[in-house]
Amino acid sequence: MTTLTDGQVESRMVANRRRVTWERCMTDLAPFVTRHVTWRALAAGDIRSKYRRTMLGPWWITATNAFTALIMGLVAGRFLGADMKTYLPNFMISMTIWNFISSSLSESCFTMINAGGMIKAVNMPILIHVMRMVHRNLIIFLHNSAIIPIIWLVYPWHIGIQSLLAPLGLLIVYVAVVSGSMVVSMICVRYRDVPPVMSSVLQLLFFVSPIIWVPENIKGGELFVALNPVAYLLAVTRDPIMGSSPHLMSWIGALLFVAIATAAMGYIYTRYRSRVVYWA
Repeated sequence: MTTLTDGQVESRMVANRRRVTWERCMTDLAPFVTRHVTWRALAAGDIRSKYRRTMLGPWWITATNAFTALIMGLVAGRFLGADMKTYLPNFMISMTIWNFISSSLSESCFTMINAGGMIKAVNMPILIHVMRMVHRNLIIFLHNSAIIPIIWLVYPWHIGIQSLLAPLGLLIVYVAVVSGSMVVSMICVRYRDVPPVMSSVLQLLFFVSPIIWVPENIKGGELFVALNPVAYLLAVTRDPIMGSSPHLMSWIGALLFVAIATAAMGYIYTRYRSRVVYWA
């Protein structure tokens, strides 16, 4: 009879911990649902503590973003010679969605780094820190969305049954942001040179995404839309709000990107979450 040495037993235990299986992935990601009260309460607490003893509270964010987006929209619209009745609503909605995406991805670079002390001191699923950050930005996004009805009162557009697709588009964007933020935070906590690179990538994505320009009015714009996943995420959320149905390719592109991002999140988190406590 042969027996395993202590070294062999330890090697097998380490190999089993690193093996990614469907059951293990579901177990590791279960706190997304089972601990939702925790990260939602933490996010709400962040908002309350940040704007305590202020007159408008989180509505200051809405006012600031609305004023900035309005000025940018007016200036960009004049430079592009666009009809402000159609361009400004399209720009304001696009900017509101983009701010949610970019702020979440930008903050995810430092989420686990800043939470290093809590990760080492408290036995809490690591993904709760990322969900806390994403949910905080979702609350800000919902506040910023209040500007859309005001724009509609100034420049009304047709609202049809297609608008019922907007919550589905927002759900797709939310899943994409959660998956992308988890992947970025795991990478950034290991490699501290990535955050500046991510900042440059987000700036580039802003200019190559159909936010301040419309693909039909820009030569070669269709190519940027076809290769840019952010364009699909914008389309499935913005177009229903604007009263039009997103193209089938927009749904396919958005769902394909979400599937890839979610699979990457499941693999990276399940494979390396046990090492974050040493990296943070």
